[in-house]
Amino acid sequence: MREGRRVGARVKRIFAWSERVSDALAQLTKILLGSIVLLVCADVLGRNFGASLVWSASLVEYLLIYCAFLPMPALVRGKAHICADFLRRAMPGPMRALVERAVYLLCVALCLYLGAVAFASLVAAVRSGAYEVRTFDMPGWLLYLPMVIGLWLSALEFFRYLLGADSLYDTDRTHPEGF
Repeated sequence: MREGRRVGARVKRIFAWSERVSDALAQLTKILLGSIVLLVCADVLGRNFGASLVWSASLVEYLLIYCAFLPMPALVRGKAHICADFLRRAMPGPMRALVERAVYLLCVALCLYLGAVAFASLVAAVRSGAYEVRTFDMPGWLLYLPMVIGLWLSALEFFRYLLGADSLYDTDRTHPEGF
């Protein structure tokens, strides 16, 4: 029994750590999105005055990958997602709970699998020394890094739901969605 309490406390610490990291990544994403806006504006102004930032389009493309994956765990924890649960709501209580847990399990499995694929690609890019060559060279592994981080931390968040710490479907309708 005592061992179970320690495991429970460890799991809670892991989830608390995940929340802090996820929140930091969400804040970083806000900065990246602001940077994208400024880069696009600067490029448009530069093009109108004959001094285009030729590298900005490539940088924006790279940053969009980071903006897609880094906030994933915070969005999962914050329930800031698109959810069509009309079928689940129509089910009787016990069936609804079973379907909910199946969804969590599927999400954990998908995030872990896709994160493993991204990690394998990251390792392969590191080993081969691959670079993404556009208007400037970027190490290939940097493209996979946000995928690994976002997907594996999201798996941890879905696992938190699977353990019953919260429900993805219990939302406060008065709470604004997103960040």
